Amino acid sequence: MVEETGRRYAGRDPATRRATRREKLMAAGLDLFATQGYTRVSVKQVCDAARLTQRYFYESFVDREDLLLAVYDSVVADTRATIDGALAESASDVVDLAQSALGAFIGHLTDDPRLARIMLLEVVGVSPRLEDRRYRVIHDFADLILAAGMTSTQIEDTSAPEFRLVAVGLVGAVNQLLVDWVLGNGSHDPDAILSVCTGLFAASFERFYDRA
Repeated sequence: MVEETGRRYAGRDPATRRATRREKLMAAGLDLFATQGYTRVSVKQVCDAARLTQRYFYESFVDREDLLLAVYDSVVADTRATIDGALAESASDVVDLAQSALGAFIGHLTDDPRLARIMLLEVVGVSPRLEDRRYRVIHDFADLILAAGMTSTQIEDTSAPEFRLVAVGLVGAVNQLLVDWVLGNGSHDPDAILSVCTGLFAASFERFYDRA
């Protein structure tokens, strides 16, 4: 890690300058990993795009994978915040909840396809560490579905294994439809994906949650 003195430059202290450099590297990593593919991008390419020397890369990141993880976590956090905001303004009806949450999720990722590529493709199979993180993110979104199920159906306990299977399955279905969208193998219309996914959620809630 690069050490830096406490002197101020242009009115900015060392911590602020480090944070700014990290943001530039994150932005460069997001763009390059999403457009060229993680495996094809070197640390030097990231640094060149950020207009920083490699010594500053290692000030913030251990290696290239560490940067990918940071970019992924940032995309996930922004996506989750977008969903939470949409849910806070939606009604408790299952269709409205699904429409709001899925609309926020799908819209956020399709408005900037780089985000979808990072979240759904570039982290897959990179390393055990990233696979573990991706697994936890999938189940975090499944927890969000379970919470929505409790809100819309008045179920007080969704701990039954069947409920989690449904939630994880729904996350997987939405993810795969978006993977196909990114790769150009599925619908080119995000609204069509939203319509299908909303229908899947509504049917699943009616079949598995409403009968509990």
